[in-house]
Amino acid sequence: MKENKFLKKLRTFVDGEANTPFEYFMLFVIIVNTVSLGLETSPSILNKYGNILFWIDQICLWLFIFELIIKLIAYNRNFFGEFRYDSNNQKYFHINKWNIFDLIIVAISTIGTLPFFAIFRVFRLFKSIKLVKGIKSLRVVKTLKLVNGITSLRVMVKAIIKAFPSVLWTFFLLLIFSYVYAIMGTSIFGIDFPESFGSLKLAFLSLFGLTGIDSSEIISRFSWAWIYFVSYNFLEASIIMNVIVGVIVDAVNDSRKEIDKEDETPESNVTLNSIAKQIDILNRKIDNLNNKNA
Repeated sequence: MKENKFLKKLRTFVDGEANTPFEYFMLFVIIVNTVSLGLETSPSILNKYGNILFWIDQICLWLFIFELIIKLIAYNRNFFGEFRYDSNNQKYFHINKWNIFDLIIVAISTIGTLPFFAIFRVFRLFKSIKLVKGIKSLRVVKTLKLVNGITSLRVMVKAIIKAFPSVLWTFFLLLIFSYVYAIMGTSIFGIDFPESFGSLKLAFLSLFGLTGIDSSEIISRFSWAWIYFVSYNFLEASIIMNVIVGVIVDAVNDSRKEIDKEDETPESNVTLNSIAKQIDILNRKIDNLNNKNA
């Protein structure tokens, strides 16, 4: 029983809610590690402070491993998830996404760092593989844990994920408009301005602003060409972009309501779990009494 109380208390330090000194410290370590990995991309800084950055990187990795070990101890068999009850008293499996996320990132980071440990000299051949550095840099993804600690970021990330399908369909609609305008632009301006409208691909890139295009020069050649550019910009900026903004605003409002409900969920889950256990105990007692009377 003491062990269960200890594990329960230990779990509050690593539950990802960013409400304990230990979790604030780990968020600070994540920021430091992210900055150090960014500095390693500069050859001049790497030449001067390579050893310091190396040890910062190693210390951060060991702290991440230490955090993961504490999580494994605290959560025990519930590390990957646990059974809970919803508002309708229906049992469901709640996945501990952050635990799985930490396990994958730390495992990948450890594999990417193996060639730099003296004990793994046998793996020196991996140093020639650029993929190793790419794997190592995936540790930057741990900065996403900052999202879980800041409610406003959680709202925005959840809103973006929620709005992504609608935004994707809106972007598909924009592609249709761009395709029509690209064909028109290639047919009308292709001969006179081949660098911008010489092909369908160039026309697409020009319309999306990925290549330099001087519309004033085209308008000076064709006085009516302003209708083409103004109508396209109106469709793109005034209509399509406003639709995307509206979709994201609705998603932000919905996400804020959902997160407010999620913040209330842990207490309700505890209550529902305790009620369910009491019901099970009462059912067993009733069954025992029925058996005795029989």
